[in-house]
Amino acid sequence: MSVDSSFELPADPFEELAARDVQLQAARLVHEAFAAALRLSAGGGESKQLEEALAKLAGHLREWSRMAPMEAAHLRLAMLLAGLDQWGLAYSKAFGAPALAGVSAVLADLRDSLAPQEEAACQRFLDTLYEKEETALEFKIAFRRELHLSLWHTLIAAENREQGKLLVSLLGGMLLALTRAMPTLGWRLVADALASIQIRCLQHGLAASGMEQELTEELFAGLQAELPEGPRELVNQHSAEAVRAWQEARRATQH
Repeated sequence: MSVDSSFELPADPFEELAARDVQLQAARLVHEAFAAALRLSAGGGESKQLEEALAKLAGHLREWSRMAPMEAAHLRLAMLLAGLDQWGLAYSKAFGAPALAGVSAVLADLRDSLAPQEEAACQRFLDTLYEKEETALEFKIAFRRELHLSLWHTLIAAENREQGKLLVSLLGGMLLALTRAMPTLGWRLVADALASIQIRCLQHGLAASGMEQELTEELFAGLQAELPEGPRELVNQHSAEAVRAWQEARRATQH
């Protein structure tokens, strides 16, 4: 779910190679591919059939990345690799590396299909994505939103408080790490995550009571306590504005 606000994002050096709609599509493909790979691995089945299904999934991603001129195609693939890698890293911490075997296979397939020159070009884009905060920022916001929401949904579906607290620690740590990895713009991704969670709660009546509510409140309280003052103020202001904007838009459609 997209969260709007008055905050203007900085100019993206990659915008000419990957416009906003392409970046949002990349984020959506990452989410869908990750979920599909996870389901395929969990479903078991014949090893040969599983390999073929994962190869088909990787082929679909590769085909999309190549629906652009060469340089833009390398950037598309870099976004897919970066997104899948981050989803995999987060979920491996929550559920262990063996659960991510299918995702690892898709990543390996995508990388192994590259010629040396293509691999070098793709790696340059990957390095820039990590080193420069403003590059492909729409993609980063969108794929992180879905990742954070997915982990939060897992959190409120926890079977017991111990498991829930572990997920609170994982998600909270991820959000705090964003402000260190992206000291200028990381707060924007954190604000988007918190606003998206609040909107999901209001829209669907989630985490309204019981352990779900307590764990969600613990997540928010932990971030308030751990975020430095400057980023904390920006996060609070932006997330509050985004939730208000969503509420006003909802009321307008109901009249």
